[in-house]
This record gives sequence, structure tokens and C-alpha cells, in this order.
Amino acid sequence: MITPDILQNRIKNFWGYGNLESPVWLVGMEEGFHSTDAAADRKMLERQFSLPIVNGMFDASRPIDNSINDLTNLSPFLPNSKIQSTWKFPIALLLFLKNGVISCKEGILDFQHSILADGKKNEAATIELMPLPSPSTSVWLYGDIKGFETRESYLSAYKRSRTQGLKELVQKYSPKLVIFYSMSYFSDWIEVIGKVPEKITDQMYFTKSEKTSFCVIPQGASFGMSYERISKFADKIKNQIKL
Repeated sequence: MITPDILQNRIKNFWGYGNLESPVWLVGMEEGFHSTDAAADRKMLERQFSLPIVNGMFDASRPIDNSINDLTNLSPFLPNSKIQSTWKFPIALLLFLKNGVISCKEGILDFQHSILADGKKNEAATIELMPLPSPSTSVWLYGDIKGFETRESYLSAYKRSRTQGLKELVQKYSPKLVIFYSMSYFSDWIEVIGKVPEKITDQMYFTKSEKTSFCVIPQGASFGMSYERISKFADKIKNQIKL
């Protein structure tokens, strides 16, 4: 059973998958998943919320243990999974910045399968600004739980503190590169960065601090997103980033 205490613990302690010591962070707004029905979703989330975390992170080192590989949040890390739509462009950007060319879809999928969020390989972590998973922004699964009646009240109550918490994590761990993938939360990314990034290409932004480079790109499902757009953006900033 999901209780208010379980949700409060999740909000206070959970940040994502992998290792905060990773040099690259891919930062989104929240976890999504493919819904089956409300009852099954809640049972799955109960198990997901009980996964062990260290420093706010679940280490998705491969192979994923058989006892938990049916959880939808871990499914993108399985060898037979498809490209995860929200990660494909951030991964493409990262690989371009590392290798100088846009990787083929097979290369992006291989990175997702074998490297992303693997705490032992420690190359790239995935971070979620808001910690409660949802099938979509139009669905809210926690409305029967006291204090979580609506998505709007949840965001109003916790987004500011989570944004500040993420800013503090960036300052503490100093990743080399942070890729934010959502324009809906642009003002929150500015708060985390501490300044307004420069617009480089349409809807794509870049800035850097002494230790960290920051990219902001649209979410994968956004209209007009393409590998070509990622390539043009990456080509303009590649000389400013060392990975």
C-alpha cells in the first residue's frame, strides 16, 4: 500500500538511476511508464518505491536482477528494449559531444542498454526533477492519498524544494555535463544553473560554470525534434565541452 509517508520519503530521498559521481547527468521532469490499469500500476509502483537507493540513486548496473526486471522503470535497461523516446536525443547529444558525430540508432540503443545509469561503469546518470512516476502529465495516480490530491497541488508543494535540492547536488558533485530535456521546466533549469543559458539554436540552450557545462533541449516527443537538430546544436558547442 502506498502511504503518505512512502511518498514523502520518495520526495525527500529519490533522485534517479546510476551514480551521482557520474560525469554526465541527463535530467528530466519525471519518470513515465506504460500504464496497464490503475490497480496494477499501484502494485508496480509499490515495488518500485522499495528499490534500494544510495545517495538518492538506484544503481542500474547490468544485468538487471531477475527479481526486478519486470518493473517498467527498469525495462529500458534490458537487452531487448526499444529506444526510450525521452532519452534518445539526450543520448544522441552526449555521444556527439564525445565522438564528434551523431550515432546511429543502434549506437544510441546500445548506450541505453549497456551504459546509461550503470553505477559501476559510471558514465551517465539519469535524474528526475519530480520523483513520482506517471504514465503522462494528464494522469495522476495519487489523488486518493492525503496531501497528494492533484498534480497541481503536488507541484506547488514540492517543485521549489526539489529544484533547490537539484541545484545543491550539482554544486556538490560538479558533473562535467548536465543535459536538461524539457522546455516546460525551463525556468526551473535556470534556477538550477544559476543563470539564463544562451540560445544556440531553436529551443536549444547552452552555458557553463567553472566545472559544469549545461545544455537544455526539448523533450523527445516535442514537435520537430530530430537528430539533425541535435547535430547542429552539438556542432556549435562541442569545442566548449571536455568529456
